[in-house]
Amino acid sequence: MELENFACPNPTCLDFSRTNAGNIALYTQYGRKQVRLLICKTCNKTFSELKGTPFWDSRLDWETIEDIYRSLIDGRGIRATARQYGLSKNTVKRYLRLAQKNPTTVEAFLLERGVLSKTGHTLHEMVERFSSSWERVVREKRERSVPAWTGSTSEA
Repeated sequence: MELENFACPNPTCLDFSRTNAGNIALYTQYGRKQVRLLICKTCNKTFSELKGTPFWDSRLDWETIEDIYRSLIDGRGIRATARQYGLSKNTVKRYLRLAQKNPTTVEAFLLERGVLSKTGHTLHEMVERFSSSWERVVREKRERSVPAWTGSTSEA
């Protein structure tokens, strides 16, 4: 993402929430993923480029995140994706939930990284496919948990 698209997150700053103000600069990069640490030239506060995004505090590298979404979009299941990349199925589910909760942010990330094409609506289709599967599983679990008998057992 270009620096012009970032805004200062400091509420006391004069340029708070203003994009394209020319006040954001690269301070340094950190971590395995080389996440950019940005600085506001107005208030001199630093903040991560991931602040306020669904990928905040994500420990996977960008390539693995891309691979997870690419695999799910291609139609592979959660377990198959987890096995293919040596991850827990809960990790794959977590990134799927991120796509459900923040579809526009995740879609922008995938478009920027070249995982999605600008003409395709495959992220929405993927989320819908897994959402309907989860609803079916939850419904089936609920039906199994209802006891076969519904009468009371009072002994006299």
